[in-house]
Amino acid sequence: MKLSRTASARLNAVLDDWLPPRLRDGQLFTAAARRLQGEGAIPIDEFKDRAFALSEPEFGDFYRFQSHALDQGETDLTPESADAVTRAVVGTRVLDVACGRGYLAERLAPDHQVVGCEIAVSSASPRFDTVAGSVERLPFADRSFETVVSTHTLEHVQHLALAIAELRRVCARRLVVVVPRQRPYRVTFNAHLHFFPYAWSVLAWTGTERSHSLELVGGDWLYIEEC
Repeated sequence: MKLSRTASARLNAVLDDWLPPRLRDGQLFTAAARRLQGEGAIPIDEFKDRAFALSEPEFGDFYRFQSHALDQGETDLTPESADAVTRAVVGTRVLDVACGRGYLAERLAPDHQVVGCEIAVSSASPRFDTVAGSVERLPFADRSFETVVSTHTLEHVQHLALAIAELRRVCARRLVVVVPRQRPYRVTFNAHLHFFPYAWSVLAWTGTERSHSLELVGGDWLYIEEC
């Protein structure tokens, strides 16, 4: 099923905020989510139970080969959050971590030297370089990029603290992160392992010691940190 990020955010808000938790985590909703996933996919609830014990290759294989219920098209970003990320970029060299289908990298490429990093590089682009790599072990030297961008990535990783540390390590000036505002449930339409329903849910992981801003933009949390 194809839905824009704006539509899927609204759908999630209704399901998460208005459906009682007993029903939201119940068998009927689980069955409906599994049906939307399609045949052959590892059920989301089973994946979450196993995710933190999987090896890195096994974890990567899930994202290479499994389908998900809601296909949000060329980007997970809402128009508002995409515009905000674009405005936040500073400097020339930019790293887009977990660049997906390359929507944001393509958008930034005309004015920046962009490198897109993805766990499974599916295709090359003439407008930016692509490198295979995991957010938890980025294949770049310290402070390699003036801006490091990672959108709709941290909710998926196995080791959140390690992923944030890696983003900071390769960043020289500004780190720009987008995560969805979403309540934690066992069954969701995407394979999210971490949830950020409140501002403090984000700050609990980033801390407040560094110069930063955090705001809700287009239904997503936009976190900007000066490195």
